[in-house]
Amino acid sequence: MTEFSSLRGVRVALVYPPYGPVRNEPGIKTVKENYGIFPSLSLLYVAGILQQAGCDVIFIDAHAEGLTLEETVARLSRFGPDFIGYTLTTYLFFQSMDWIKAIRKHVDAPTIVGGVHLSIYARETLAYPDIDYAVTGEAENALPELLEAIIRHRDLSTVRGIAYCQPDGRVVVTPRAADPDINATPFPARNLIDNSKYFSFISKYKNFTCFITSRGCPYKCIFCEQGSKAFRPRSPKNVVDELEVCVKEHGIRELDFFDSSFTIRKQRVIDICEEINRRKLDIVWAARTRVDCITDDVLKSMRSAGCSRIYYGIESGNREILHTLKKSTSLEMYRDVIARTRAQGIHTFGYFMLGNPYEDEATIRQTIRLALKLDLDYAQFSKVTPMPATEMYTLLLKQHGRDYWREHIELGTDENIPRPHCDMTDAEIQRWTRLAYLRFYYRPRYIARALSRMKSLDELSRSMKTAWQMIANVPGGGDDAGMEVVA
Repeated sequence: MTEFSSLRGVRVALVYPPYGPVRNEPGIKTVKENYGIFPSLSLLYVAGILQQAGCDVIFIDAHAEGLTLEETVARLSRFGPDFIGYTLTTYLFFQSMDWIKAIRKHVDAPTIVGGVHLSIYARETLAYPDIDYAVTGEAENALPELLEAIIRHRDLSTVRGIAYCQPDGRVVVTPRAADPDINATPFPARNLIDNSKYFSFISKYKNFTCFITSRGCPYKCIFCEQGSKAFRPRSPKNVVDELEVCVKEHGIRELDFFDSSFTIRKQRVIDICEEINRRKLDIVWAARTRVDCITDDVLKSMRSAGCSRIYYGIESGNREILHTLKKSTSLEMYRDVIARTRAQGIHTFGYFMLGNPYEDEATIRQTIRLALKLDLDYAQFSKVTPMPATEMYTLLLKQHGRDYWREHIELGTDENIPRPHCDMTDAEIQRWTRLAYLRFYYRPRYIARALSRMKSLDELSRSMKTAWQMIANVPGGGDDAGMEVVA
């Protein structure tokens, strides 16, 4: 990275506000409230980039620490930031804005925002007076260059990958920045957080973290915004170098790889696993992938290096819906790969979606039956939400002629966003989602197996709490929000 001598000593605070249930996110409220607490990997990457550029950085995770607005403001006031940064998500936009506005009243520092949301709705976001600047793509080069241009009073239009407001109110969005070398990107600044505060609902050890080994995905699933981005993997050495820092400097014992599909390049995965073993890193980990990206050699390597669980995107039990979603898989492949994964001693977790294009009660029943037959260790059932910058959202735009998310940001509308080519109501899909959870997790055989694998009282307590809330919730009554799947 370029040297930025003018940034030495510049004080930047990064804030991750607490988030509650909102409309138009996948899943159900009970699951969201018990799914876990994950570090904001995007903000931790930003922190690492800023530290390397010479800035003094603090990271305030109000979500993980349970901080009030007053407590957060007090920390910021003691630090005295020159800038305050946030990451924005489209469906959580107004929860973030509530905190941004409130903090702005007490702490006089320019606000910088980033995240995938800004690559889609930069102009709409910069229309809010409490937002000063935005990074519209990857931050490695754009953010330090933006800060330096502000400090040196240079022309901001020369900085690629940002957005800002002119004095006359006109929003300027500069051309996209060049992709950085992700093997040269600083590691996430986990030194700024208490890693013992993070967990997933099925993690077993402290300290826990999440991890990314690649960006983008070569596959074209219509519901995923990663499908439109080139696949850029980190080298095995770079990946394991970061893992070693996690273990030796931060006491990390368990982690989740959050790549869209960890095993796209199979030899790379094998090389990563061999390097983990060579360095004798004692970690337990999980990864997300597709059943058509798995071989027995990969499974054996992953298990030998500490992989305890694989999350598979299964999505539906109906062949026509799988074709519509552009999932190049089959029901037979699901059964075969799940069985082979379990044979290697790796737990299996299936992702399913309800409310897909052309979904009806019959196809949902097929999905639930498949989830039960696959003998999975865990399952997640999410309500389909057409997210911006996905092909599914393009289908919605063509069908309804309205940009619902743009209206949400511009006008503050808060209505249920319809699902393309699906006539089921949100309430119907909500009831079926909850029923799917009850059918999957409340089988006597499943309960017995789940109890046998629990390794701590904390894990048992989390499971019992979630189970009780799931039973106590009345279908269709007050449980109409979703689950934050990635931090």
